[in-house]
Amino acid sequence: LISVLIQQSVLGQNSRNFKSIAEALRTRDSVQWLTLRNQNLNEFPEEILALKNLRYLDIASNNIKTLPENIDRLNQLFYFDLSGNKLSKLPDNFRGLQTLRNLYLDYNLPQNIDSDIQILGELPLLKVLEISGNSIQLLPASIGNLRNLEFLELSNSQIETLPTEIANLANLQVLYINNDSRFNLSKNIGVLSLIPKLSELHLEGDQFIRIPDEIQNLRSLEYLYLANNSLMELPESIKNLKKLKFIDVSNNNLPHILLDQYREDLSPTIKIKF
Repeated sequence: LISVLIQQSVLGQNSRNFKSIAEALRTRDSVQWLTLRNQNLNEFPEEILALKNLRYLDIASNNIKTLPENIDRLNQLFYFDLSGNKLSKLPDNFRGLQTLRNLYLDYNLPQNIDSDIQILGELPLLKVLEISGNSIQLLPASIGNLRNLEFLELSNSQIETLPTEIANLANLQVLYINNDSRFNLSKNIGVLSLIPKLSELHLEGDQFIRIPDEIQNLRSLEYLYLANNSLMELPESIKNLKKLKFIDVSNNNLPHILLDQYREDLSPTIKIKF
């Protein structure tokens, strides 16, 4: 999904990917693509704000603690990767990035996730959001305001229950909640079943012992990833997922006799990875 969304951007196939600010500033009005990943930056380079046609900005894996208040000058930005920095909050004017569709905030240090999500809720085109590895314990109700979101990455967090407002994400198709030992699937299956377009669910490495029968209520599910858990069986009700095409149960504790049974019992149209 992410690659499809990037391909749908207005970036031309011949757009040059600049990898230094000095070089980009020589032709500032034509720069659409800038990558400053892993360059030991301690501050957000203010010169970037002069690139008025910038659409793709990658400044991941640096040491940036704050973004400038006038970040909204980048009002053509489509793709923004800020992952692996030391950001504690988003500035208020971040809401001015009205063209933003792909945003990556993984592995930062957010202190007020509710405030950040409220700001993101004012970005009308936002479709892809990654906030994994940020030690989130409580996902705020404001997540429900991101109504155009199609892809949400919440892995490597400490979330036990999702807010009921996540059901407002009427366009959400892909959800990652991997490597979260606190995540309680039984408590969350009800709200997950209310997300109307949820077709791909990743629950890998969550230390699950069992999958509740209510999994059958995720009626739009086509791809289910359950690898690296401690499952000894799958519920009978999984047969009722009429749209299911693929299920990954590799690296669990499923006995071989059950694996053979699943091969026979599940629809031949469902691919199973053991």
